[in-house]
Amino acid sequence: MKNVLLINPDPVPRVLPPLGICYIAESLKKNGHNPIIFDMGFDKKLDIEGIDLICITATTLIYFDAKSVVKQVKEINKDIPVILGGAHASLLPEFVITDSGCDAVVIGEGEEIIVKIANGDVEPKGIIQAPMIVDVDSIPFPTYSYVNINRYFNYRGTDRIRWSLPQPSISMIGTRGCPFSCTFCASKSLFGRKVRFRSLANIMEEIDYLIQTYQIKSIYFYDDTLTIKKKWMEDLCRELSKRKIKWICGTRVDTVDETMLRIMKDSGCKYISYGVESGSNRVLKDIIKKGTTIEQVEKIIKLTDKIGIGIIANYMFGLPGETQKDLQATLDAVKRIPADAAELSIFIPLPGTELAGELDWTKYDSTKNPYHQKSTVHSSDFSETIKKYHRKAVWGFYFSPKFIIRQKKMFFQPRQLFFAGKSLLYLVKELVKIR
Repeated sequence: MKNVLLINPDPVPRVLPPLGICYIAESLKKNGHNPIIFDMGFDKKLDIEGIDLICITATTLIYFDAKSVVKQVKEINKDIPVILGGAHASLLPEFVITDSGCDAVVIGEGEEIIVKIANGDVEPKGIIQAPMIVDVDSIPFPTYSYVNINRYFNYRGTDRIRWSLPQPSISMIGTRGCPFSCTFCASKSLFGRKVRFRSLANIMEEIDYLIQTYQIKSIYFYDDTLTIKKKWMEDLCRELSKRKIKWICGTRVDTVDETMLRIMKDSGCKYISYGVESGSNRVLKDIIKKGTTIEQVEKIIKLTDKIGIGIIANYMFGLPGETQKDLQATLDAVKRIPADAAELSIFIPLPGTELAGELDWTKYDSTKNPYHQKSTVHSSDFSETIKKYHRKAVWGFYFSPKFIIRQKKMFFQPRQLFFAGKSLLYLVKELVKIR
């Protein structure tokens, strides 16, 4: 048996356990090892006494935190093998293994390969290619027996899962992969374009366990596009209806219709997060290759609103090749299209995406500005223009009478209203800080 320390290096506390490393922890536990999760949002003092293997996960936005943890570990005990995994390591393995000082980088899905490393069948050294797991039902779902789950349930964060759903709530996934080719997204580089579906029996076994063990009242489906397969989705909704559980998901406007939306509503769907991205058809077609039009977006979102499902609309400002006319079109869409919340970001190029270009990843530091990573994408002058449109969008959406009126349904849900107000206050502070 190996003692395996799994580290989430994100220094910001979150309201959900880190799902990726919880999957790996479960696989290790099922195979006779002792997984220990160290979440740096809550755990601050690193203790590696008695640890045989250390695995650190990192997205691009927390890679520098992961690199710092590698250094810290090696200063304490340079003989413990340290493996980096996750999106950033998978997409830039040569860079990460050279830059971070880790012993090994795992490319791809970690559940099976980490077990082989812990068993001694694979040496924790160099770049390790993990095979794609074809049968996703074979991956044991997280039981969270290796984390203090109540600290997540009790943490008063500003994540959407707090204000959109009854508590306690948890995240899960029903699929892996995405068949689409959006140029800002790295999903196809990580998981390929073939979507692998969990069986309904497997998903419901997990949900029943979560309800029985943790009294879970709601679920956040983290899938790229949950509604990609109509029959599977209808069957999922039928099973969710039986359990009277509330849930939210993210999807695309071209994978739902009125029938689907009504089935989702009846099964307990509270919100759908739609990737609108831009109000400009030129940007949608030629730059991000979304495969949708703003007219389609508006039609489906209005239909979703009519049926009574809440809407979270996602937009980006500052995509490569955008003009001021495109920025204005997106700003107009933000103000025009009905939504209960809008996630308004400034484009950050990510590895593994078509829009990443030829960035020098040794100089890429997303920690210096949470809203915009300086790059060769835009000039300094136009970057300032982008920020102005972003600010206008935030103020124009969240401080409009239309938005305030839409929140009246939360008056009868005081707990969710509290977290919604806290999220809005956080947003205002960030805007003031930027100005």
